[in-house]
Amino acid sequence: MTGDTAIPSPAMPASSPLLSLLVCTKGRSAQLERLFDSLTRQTRRDFEVVLVDQNEPGTLEPLVARYRDDLAIDHVRSAPGLSRARNVGLARCRGELIAFPDDDCWYPDTLVAEVVGLFAAHPQADAVTGRTLDAAGRESLGAFLPADRAVDRRNVWSAGNSNGLFVRREAARAVGGFDETLGVGAATPFRSGEETDFLLRLLGQGRGVVFRHRLIVHHDQVASAGRHARAADYARGFGRVLRLHRYGLPYLAFRLARFTASGGRALLRRDAGTAYDKALWAIGTVAGYCAGRPRAGMAPGE
Repeated sequence: MTGDTAIPSPAMPASSPLLSLLVCTKGRSAQLERLFDSLTRQTRRDFEVVLVDQNEPGTLEPLVARYRDDLAIDHVRSAPGLSRARNVGLARCRGELIAFPDDDCWYPDTLVAEVVGLFAAHPQADAVTGRTLDAAGRESLGAFLPADRAVDRRNVWSAGNSNGLFVRREAARAVGGFDETLGVGAATPFRSGEETDFLLRLLGQGRGVVFRHRLIVHHDQVASAGRHARAADYARGFGRVLRLHRYGLPYLAFRLARFTASGGRALLRRDAGTAYDKALWAIGTVAGYCAGRPRAGMAPGE
């Protein structure tokens, strides 16, 4: 794939949807079908799906065709890179609100209605975040804040991931979308952190971001295969975001101490795999933090 191109499709409705679901996908047809099935069951239906396709040409056309009668799908193509693909999709989103579901997540039946209601109830909020839970109701893809609260620089790390991120279109475009040097598929060592960087840039503009504990998106637990490589990749992205947003050396030391303590507890339990992961996180965080200068114009960190 050499560019970002639209795939011919039936005309979209003339009226703009209230919510755009920006889905970037590669190599997950079965999981994407699960997501689409969940979208057909939504109790509120004034949304579109902007599907940014990074598969080989023709891979998804049969799947998309099966859902054309039930979902308004804008199917476009992008070169590799998650943040790049999201930026391609952002340019095409027509909704006042934008969501970023992974191709392997799925929505509870009332989620769209809940999101619309939350933005109506919080007109001062430019973004709302929630939790991801697996099918058994356990938190997945991270640990989350224990209760509703405003998101700030201190708690943003536990305020959700991109599956549970919902933002006003104007705000998403005002901050310039996603940093294409961060995230899965980036042409850099920094394979994570793009959604936290996005939230921090929203906060840096003085925009309101709120976390809602009962706002749920579903996602399976991360498979254990490849966990060590994932830890190394994600740690470098984490360290890079710390540096970009001028979190100072005391904060870096605090995070490294936490990794060390967690690794030590794992060793006491004879859990060598977890201990190794924590060591990789510590090493990768330092590597990402030391990789380059912070952005010009950022406010000083903690």
